[in-house]
Amino acid sequence: MIGKRISGRYQILSRLGDGGMAIVYKAQDLILDRLVAVKILRSEFSNDDDFIRRFRREAESVASLSHPNIVSIYDIGEEDDCYFIVMEYVDGVTLKKFIQDTEPVPFEDTVYILKQIALAIGHAHERGIVHRDIKPHNILIDHHDNVKVTDFGIALAVTSATITYTNAILGSAHYLSPEQAKGGKATIKSDIYALGIVMFELLTGRLPFPGSSPVTVALKHLNEPVPFPSEFRQDLPQSLENIVIKSMSKNPEYRYDNINAFYNDLDTALDPSRRHEPRLILPVDEDDDNDGENTKIIPIVGSGLAGDNTDDGESAKTTKDNGATALLNKKDKKEKKKMKKGKKLFWIIFILILLLGGASATAFYVIPKIFYVNNVTVPDVTGKSYDDATDILKEHHLYVDRKERPDKDVKENDVIKQDPKGKTNVKENATITLYVSTGPEKVKVDDYVGYDKDTVKSLLDGNDYKKVVYREETSSDVAPGEIMKQKPDAGSEVVPSETVLELTYSAGPPKSTVPDLTGMTKDEAESALKDVGLNADFKEGDYSDDVEKDHVLKQSPANGDTVQQGSSVTVYLSKGKKLKPKEVTKSITVKVDNQRQEPPGNDRGKGHGRMKGPDRQPSPVHVQIVYSDASHDHDTFVEEDITETKTYDLKMTINPKESAHYKVIVDGQTQQEETVNYDQS
Repeated sequence: MIGKRISGRYQILSRLGDGGMAIVYKAQDLILDRLVAVKILRSEFSNDDDFIRRFRREAESVASLSHPNIVSIYDIGEEDDCYFIVMEYVDGVTLKKFIQDTEPVPFEDTVYILKQIALAIGHAHERGIVHRDIKPHNILIDHHDNVKVTDFGIALAVTSATITYTNAILGSAHYLSPEQAKGGKATIKSDIYALGIVMFELLTGRLPFPGSSPVTVALKHLNEPVPFPSEFRQDLPQSLENIVIKSMSKNPEYRYDNINAFYNDLDTALDPSRRHEPRLILPVDEDDDNDGENTKIIPIVGSGLAGDNTDDGESAKTTKDNGATALLNKKDKKEKKKMKKGKKLFWIIFILILLLGGASATAFYVIPKIFYVNNVTVPDVTGKSYDDATDILKEHHLYVDRKERPDKDVKENDVIKQDPKGKTNVKENATITLYVSTGPEKVKVDDYVGYDKDTVKSLLDGNDYKKVVYREETSSDVAPGEIMKQKPDAGSEVVPSETVLELTYSAGPPKSTVPDLTGMTKDEAESALKDVGLNADFKEGDYSDDVEKDHVLKQSPANGDTVQQGSSVTVYLSKGKKLKPKEVTKSITVKVDNQRQEPPGNDRGKGHGRMKGPDRQPSPVHVQIVYSDASHDHDTFVEEDITETKTYDLKMTINPKESAHYKVIVDGQTQQEETVNYDQS
């Protein structure tokens, strides 16, 4: 089949898998240019008119299902006795493989998957369709974690005229409800039971009733109690286990009334208040014969399947005889029940053998001539609103596949084009792809924050925005010229031609005007600068005849200049008027005692001899005056001998903040000395 083209449009690409009644291929729809899955029925099912008629009725029912969690049926047909169904292609894995690869499946993922399955099954139930074969193999998960249920093709449309296909069991044995195992009709509660098994498998990674043969498994469904999932997963919330218990009740009456009830219970199962709720205990029924004994494992099942030599016919006969005897003797009641169950077992095994041995020829014997489908001309709905277009196509028995794309010329939610085009002939129930406008194309706004304003201007030169506005804003944290805010935010989806892009860039820290500080005291200047957010840096200035000492002489920056807040202004304080050197005159008197006479033998005074009587002269004294001032350092002002008291005028120069000093030495002895300060002079 690989490479073959079916119905002139489906190019077979590869084989995906096969089942009891069909082989599934991956194919390319050459008309709609999309991948599809083509299920081709095996040749042994194409020769029964009744099978074809029934299958056609059910295929039409299933094709009416349109739900995101159900694999869609696109087309059905026949070519050269090759009957096929064209379905949606799902690129992913089966839930069975997902469980094998992910075990243990997280509780949140389990709930997420089951809710999608429940939505799909609920959609079918609302339209009177029972799936009948719910199992992980018929559930797909794509690469976007979307869950889709498939193989509704063997489902049964539940109507007043429902037929059970000769009571054959169509579902896989591991997921059979007890009523199906007995050969009864499948109902919506049979689907709930099967979904409970799928949930058990998701939570534990194993089946509740494993077995080596379908007969063994079916009998376990009938007679063995459902094991608690928590036996295999210790951390399982009780709320989830309770859903399994209720879904897998042997008695359909104790299961959920409908799939919506299952969904609602599941929706709150992981709430903290429910995780440790009490374990659900279901009522215990009497057995089918109303003899008061609870349903339990039938002993003969184990021996029969293990190779007991008693054949089925013999067992049935013995059961009948023993049953009659028990009616006559009440004390044999227990034996009677065993025989009755043995009889029931015989018929169950008989039905299962019919299924397993002849399923291909009986269970699915319903398919070929059903595939004729009426042609219909596709109406042209381009330019119409999506809702109107959908209504028109539905009136022509056509389905809609919506695809969205931007278009600046077509109003939002109107149809841009359709595929196939209008006036094209297709089969009834075909899918028409409508390309719907989302309005002008939206783009994601780039992130400009952190870039230099000039760089951004260059990048946006010739942009498609309606307008680009630049705003300046002070900032102590962002460098001047750097974009610090934008509107719309980065990542927003906008239509450029309808959008004003606002970019705010940093002007640096806030600025202040320097006040005039001249003549202010130090404290006044510091306060004035603080009021405008500036700091003062005081330094000693020059002398000034006009500005008092410790008042502001000058400043930098100057009055009226603009500077950044927080910066410093250098303030120079006046040293006051500059002092000049002083000229100081000190009058120094050196006294001489006139009664002092020159002692005898004194030869001082050349040419003089010793004087006698009234002609004798006073003795001279030796005077030395030494001084230091601004211009002299221990210089001698005068040094001489005097014989009488004498006054000297000593002139000294004293610099500001300095002093002068003088000392009078008479006959080698300090007679007088003084230090004269500038301020004292």
